[in-house]
Amino acid sequence: MSAWKIVVNWLLPPPLILTLLLILPMPGVLKKGLLKVTRQFLFYQLGGPLQLVHVALVITGVVFAGSCITTYKLVQSPVDATLTPNQKTAVLARRWREERNFWIAALTFFLWGLLYRFYQLMLEHVALKDRVRQLELGLVSSTVASAGGGRAAPAGKGAAAAPAAAGGKGGLEPSAPPAPAEVLSNEAKKSK
Repeated sequence: MSAWKIVVNWLLPPPLILTLLLILPMPGVLKKGLLKVTRQFLFYQLGGPLQLVHVALVITGVVFAGSCITTYKLVQSPVDATLTPNQKTAVLARRWREERNFWIAALTFFLWGLLYRFYQLMLEHVALKDRVRQLELGLVSSTVASAGGGRAAPAGKGAAAAPAAAGGKGGLEPSAPPAPAEVLSNEAKKSK
């Protein structure tokens, strides 16, 4: 099997399909399942420390570099004016095929890199969403406990007050939004 058949038939479709699926909006459960499938695919052990993503990046990178060199040489060589129309067509067809192969190789190489990086970003995103959900649940339960079983603050307003309730200015996270003025005034009244 030639290198181009391997690239086009085996190394191009998986990252294309997985990247498109990761981009689509879907419920959190499906997103986590897709991330698990992507992890199993990307980090499939091929032997020892070799993983599929590393082998695919090396193969597509070598094919891309070879395609760059071949395409550059063909584009730099002038078309001889003494050629017959059939010969000119053959030369131009070869140049077109090499340029097409260049773009296929570029797409495949960059798709593997994009899939790997996008997978990492999606993991961070899901982890941060889970952390925010846990902080909101912790805030609601702490407001219920501090109020002695009274009314709990709504989750939307309480989420901004979580750092303020957790210990004043020192408890603020660097990325936390400032608490609304009404929450701060309520906290000041409670502390008096």
